[in-house]
Amino acid sequence: MNSPVAVVLAGGGGKRFWPIQTSKSMVPFLGSTLLVHNLNRLKKTGIADVIVVVHPQDEDISAHISVPGLKIHTVVQPEPNGMAGAVLAAALLFEGKPCFIMNAEDLVEESLFRELASYVVGDCVVSVGIKVTEYFPGSYFVFEGTRVVGVVEKPGQGNEPSDLVGLVFDYFPDSDRFIELLRMTKSNTDDSYEKALNELLRDGKAKILTYEGYWYPTKYPWHILDIMNELLTTISEFRGKNIEIKSNVVIEGPVYIGDNVKIFENTKIVGPCYIGDNTIIGNNNIIRHSHIGAGCVTGFNTDITRSYIGDNCWFHSNYIGDSVLEGDVSMGSGTVLANLRLDRGEIVSVVGKNRANTKRTKLGAIIGKNVRFGVNTSIMPGVKIGSNSMVGAGLVVSRDIPDASKKLL
Repeated sequence: MNSPVAVVLAGGGGKRFWPIQTSKSMVPFLGSTLLVHNLNRLKKTGIADVIVVVHPQDEDISAHISVPGLKIHTVVQPEPNGMAGAVLAAALLFEGKPCFIMNAEDLVEESLFRELASYVVGDCVVSVGIKVTEYFPGSYFVFEGTRVVGVVEKPGQGNEPSDLVGLVFDYFPDSDRFIELLRMTKSNTDDSYEKALNELLRDGKAKILTYEGYWYPTKYPWHILDIMNELLTTISEFRGKNIEIKSNVVIEGPVYIGDNVKIFENTKIVGPCYIGDNTIIGNNNIIRHSHIGAGCVTGFNTDITRSYIGDNCWFHSNYIGDSVLEGDVSMGSGTVLANLRLDRGEIVSVVGKNRANTKRTKLGAIIGKNVRFGVNTSIMPGVKIGSNSMVGAGLVVSRDIPDASKKLL
């Protein structure tokens, strides 16, 4: 039997991910992209041959991906034609071999990869599902008694055939059969992958693994905070080279401090926290349970709490609570990212033409790349601000701001 190949889907589009411009799997956490974190977990399956399918905008970045112990091939998905299109873009590289297909944009426990290792040498189709207690717009497994007989994509609330949702964590011992079904399947909606899987489940033996661990998909931009929180639990105390910590600095809990970091007087950092290389933490700061990227400056009297801060962000006397800043964001003194409604209710975000309940009672702003704020501006909870925008001084912003906006008055 040929050795199995892993096909890692990292090329999906992300309209619901706005204003974040970085592809979901390429968002950096703790100095590595989400894709690389997942590739390191993939090694637990024992699979060494990996095909990563990426979006065209990530072709240059992905060409340099390297993970010890893995042989990685990169394929560009030329059109945004869903998971089926991604698998077919890579099909020539794994024809005749068993394959394992996973989504690089989700985060699951390492234990699931280890469990799969015992199945990737068998002749049985294996899919993984997770039980849900409320409707999730995904694929649901269909059962006759205890035997799985199919899968249906987005059946609609009240029409769910079971409480088990697929994770896109699928092993196919006969990949040629699955590829054939993908090529034969026609659909006007983005469910060709699920329809082909449905045919396999109907006409062959299959096993469904019920997974009970955490599952963090990156469907919406605030999901970055979920993945940040989980990955922060994995860090250990670390001090990089050439760091400088001034007097009266208090550091509690596990805090990763990268190379050339400077932390000035009277600052408190409460872990778990990650502080990237060449970042300067100013006087009288408080930083709690946050990810701060490389090359940032958190100036005097800044409070960053439970937030994801990308590279090259600048602050001075700001409050940043439960927020996501993609990178290259600069805030004038006194600007605040509010994170709590007065009624303490769940925060709703407008996504396209719909209102999405974030299920969070604390959520600050979500800000794309290259955004500038004037002094003393207040951003209300859950507001999203597009890349390459300027937001003037003394404003109260309670609605989303599109890309390349100049909201100066």
